[in-house]
Amino acid sequence: MTTPNSGSRSTRMPWIRFAALGVALFSLAACGVERQPTEYGDAYEENFMLGCTGVDKDGLVPNGGEKLSSESYCGCVYEGLVETVPFEEATSFEETQSEAESGADIKVPENIQSVFDGCGNA
Repeated sequence: MTTPNSGSRSTRMPWIRFAALGVALFSLAACGVERQPTEYGDAYEENFMLGCTGVDKDGLVPNGGEKLSSESYCGCVYEGLVETVPFEEATSFEETQSEAESGADIKVPENIQSVFDGCGNA
């Protein structure tokens, strides 16, 4: 099983993108700005795309952040998660990442890694 800190750049980069998503979702929930989604849908997709691309729905990069991944890659990952990963597993992985210390070696679940791999570097 590949871990985020082992393997090629293409293996590490999806993990970094997903980590950014976890931080974004965790931050929104912690601030009380928006309730954490409880299923895949519009609210989760919007949060996911912000965390994955670094760009909000208006095309802006909030809080002095940076653009992360392409919209096509992130859309592919989102669709792959919806089709193959139970919501609870995706959010559990996000939570694990958001609570981990910087640089921690986090094991990417096989079904999530398969989604990353299937989307390549779109």
